[in-house]
Amino acid sequence: MEKISGIVTCFNRMEEIASCLDSVSWVDELVVIDSFSTDGTAEVGRAKADVFLQHEYVSAAAQRNWAMERTSHDWTLIIDSDEVMPPELAEEIRAEMEHPGFARYRVRRRGIFLGREMKHGGWASDTNNILFRKSNYRFNDDEVHPRLIPDGPAGLFSHRLDHYTHRSIDEFTRKSNKYATWAARKMQRQGKQGHPAKILLHPLYNFFKVYLLRGGFLDGARGLISAVLSSAYVAEKYAKLWELDRLPREREEQS
Repeated sequence: MEKISGIVTCFNRMEEIASCLDSVSWVDELVVIDSFSTDGTAEVGRAKADVFLQHEYVSAAAQRNWAMERTSHDWTLIIDSDEVMPPELAEEIRAEMEHPGFARYRVRRRGIFLGREMKHGGWASDTNNILFRKSNYRFNDDEVHPRLIPDGPAGLFSHRLDHYTHRSIDEFTRKSNKYATWAARKMQRQGKQGHPAKILLHPLYNFFKVYLLRGGFLDGARGLISAVLSSAYVAEKYAKLWELDRLPREREEQS
């Protein structure tokens, strides 16, 4: 069987970190990278990890690539501290490592929002990279949802990974502000320009798509909240793109 190094990056996840680490304790080497937590997360990580390190967080991609340089085995399993691996998925991964058919594997995620599983609105189709040969791959520089490069064929596990996305609306809004800034900067680098119409039309389309076309309304109040919050995030990132694009020019015109 191929040996696996597991990587978990974390920051202030005291409520979930123990469950996360326990669910992947079967890997041959468990490496925990903490971003200087202040709530006890670091103490739990230090107690459960084979290798415990602390490193300043710049982006998910930078943190993961930094961690990969410090693992012992080529096969690398990465899950976030708000994810928990069910036993059946762990068994499927171990069985696949007897004779791997791919150099990269993806997994479907079971999204748990405000304490309950979300089954509609696009949540059920959420997938992510989970296992790969680090000699073949690195994460790109995207600050939001970094991708493994180069792209290529990937296996897909049949069992799902539990993803505890947001414990509260406050947590969502704190994250969305940071992610919207990163997304706006990326769009600007791609040459996209901010326009007031985009601030209105893109969120409206997002709500229509998530809540109606994809059946988010079937998840009840949480489906509505999720659709509204995700649409507010879309509005925020386009508003920040407008700010990045327009305000510097206005200052130049006034000087």
